[in-house]
Amino acid sequence: MKATTILWTLYARLIAFILIATYLVPFLILLLLPARYGFESKLFYWLEYSLCWLLFKLCFLPITYVGQENMPHEPAVIVANHQSYLDIPLLVMVMHRYPHLWMALSYLMSWRLLRFILPKVAVLVDTSSPLAGMRSLIAAIKKVNGKRTHVVIFPEGGRYDDGKIHDFFAGFVILAKKMNRPIVPVFIKGVNVVYPRDSFWVTRAPVTIIIGKPMRMEEGELDEIFHDRVHQWFIEQNKE
Repeated sequence: MKATTILWTLYARLIAFILIATYLVPFLILLLLPARYGFESKLFYWLEYSLCWLLFKLCFLPITYVGQENMPHEPAVIVANHQSYLDIPLLVMVMHRYPHLWMALSYLMSWRLLRFILPKVAVLVDTSSPLAGMRSLIAAIKKVNGKRTHVVIFPEGGRYDDGKIHDFFAGFVILAKKMNRPIVPVFIKGVNVVYPRDSFWVTRAPVTIIIGKPMRMEEGELDEIFHDRVHQWFIEQNKE
């Protein structure tokens, strides 16, 4: 292990600890308040964004954004590949304080603190059966119905740090179709080098985030064709 990696890891983890400790109490207070004054308020999303902004600035992580102008001013379904826990704060940066709801795998509820936080800011996705998965999608649709809120989903269904694009579950297609919303594809590259899955070590390396133009289902387009069209966009970005 290189000395630079050890030092960088200690520094990055210290910064993350200080920031989380500083922001934790305000976040918890907002989560205890009624939704409109708490986790659905402008203050909540401002705190979330400022936390992520400070994290990346203080860690001097070189991030390049491509296509930021493609982020719509209307609610959309944000679809992203998933390589690292850092994907979450990176997407917060992309959405830039816009209200959003996460689709999160139910196994995360095994973490004690997340048992309180996740039900407030996310819909838990049960992948044990197609019926259970559909119920999760219906819950998300009901939760954002009539609200200017993005829905954020990682359609690969987990983190993969091998640098490849894996098969997509079809949930994002159902969300886009039922809510009549565009898909905004977000390709995140390089974060698997910075902070790989299940790794303690952190490496300073360049990260690129590509925001694609909003994609809508065309009239008469089959769900499978739209699914493959979105999936192919990610494959094409990964070739470059």
